[in-house]
Amino acid sequence: MVSAVVGCATAGSYEKQPPSQSENHLEGTLALNKQKASPHDIQSIQLHPEGQPGQAPILELTTSHKLLLSFDYLGTQNQQFRVTVEHYDKEWNKSGIGPNTYLDSFSETIIQSSRISFGQRPSYHHIEFSFPNNELQPAVSGNYLIKVYSTDDNNLLFSMPFFITEDEGQIETRVERLFAQRKDGRPLDKLFSTYSYPDFVEFPQFDLSMSFVQNQFWGQTKQVEFLDTITPGQLRGYIESDNAFVGNYEFKHLNLQNFDADGQQILEYQPGVTPPKVILRRDVQNLDTNPNWSEAAINIGIPNDNRNSNYAQVEFRLETADGISPSSKIFIVGHFNNWMINELNQMSFDSGKRMWTGQAFIKQGTYAYKYVNVQDNKVDNLSLDQGFLSSQQEYLTFIYFKDPDQNFDRLLKVDRLIKQ
Repeated sequence: MVSAVVGCATAGSYEKQPPSQSENHLEGTLALNKQKASPHDIQSIQLHPEGQPGQAPILELTTSHKLLLSFDYLGTQNQQFRVTVEHYDKEWNKSGIGPNTYLDSFSETIIQSSRISFGQRPSYHHIEFSFPNNELQPAVSGNYLIKVYSTDDNNLLFSMPFFITEDEGQIETRVERLFAQRKDGRPLDKLFSTYSYPDFVEFPQFDLSMSFVQNQFWGQTKQVEFLDTITPGQLRGYIESDNAFVGNYEFKHLNLQNFDADGQQILEYQPGVTPPKVILRRDVQNLDTNPNWSEAAINIGIPNDNRNSNYAQVEFRLETADGISPSSKIFIVGHFNNWMINELNQMSFDSGKRMWTGQAFIKQGTYAYKYVNVQDNKVDNLSLDQGFLSSQQEYLTFIYFKDPDQNFDRLLKVDRLIKQ
């Protein structure tokens, strides 16, 4: 197998950073604890159906369609990348089957091509890898994790979840929005789903399960505890009110199509340094100074894919209420870091300005982001954005089948619903 060697052309154009560390095994993370945050020289990671950026990485088992993994490599050293996948059960524990069962291909492959940027500071290589292919072919449905390694030292660089479904049966899901349920005034979304299952399911009350995911936050998947199989051929499930989703989950819109100071969101642009620096107007915990939310969720979270696009070191600033201690651990999370809590994006408190500041290395594009506060090993992802704007909510319903003849969770069906 022939592999391409990638490396940036301009020596010294990129300052090597120490490897990133993610906050693992926290309660309430948006991303999976199984995921590995990338080092600083790997950026703009995306995994989605080919031609559908922003969509959840879900693929039908027998389809000819593909998933596309893409990322940028900004290091100055030559680099090769090795790809593997692992199969998991519905609760993201490693399944009881091996690669010989869940793959109809080699157990690993090497990414074979890249494209260099056009003189950006820093320069980078854009890498794309689409699968299934002859070298990487999932053979069964279920939850998967794709892992990308450096071939030089065999270090795991990052990992991302994806899903293979059999598209069996039919789902109808509805959302009931509840008000006056929370002290902070936020509504709740209670989900109800009816699944018409295929004939091969003999004992639905034992072998079928259902789960819901909001906004592709895989770390906050909710398993449905109440399942009703009274109606022949149907499985009905819902989540209780005390476990419902926050209905107006809030984000801040970050428009970085260009880095020019606009006086609204971008306060200052410093193009004379490498990498360029962008300073954003401050965010205030209980006030939104940029109330123009017009883009649907499907149109954000997408870095520009042309090689003329540049990166910038983006400075975020947050003014919090008096109840937030200066010793708090506040992180910036968003599409640009796959909603992962990473020490590279931890904020620090400036006692002179009475403001939190933090940075993220971001490519031109459109994104959503928010701030989270980590306390006692738990992630508070709501209290710091009370003035941000609500966006539409995406809900995914997953139906799993514990096949009595096979030792793994088959993913029979996935349904998508948008709640305005």
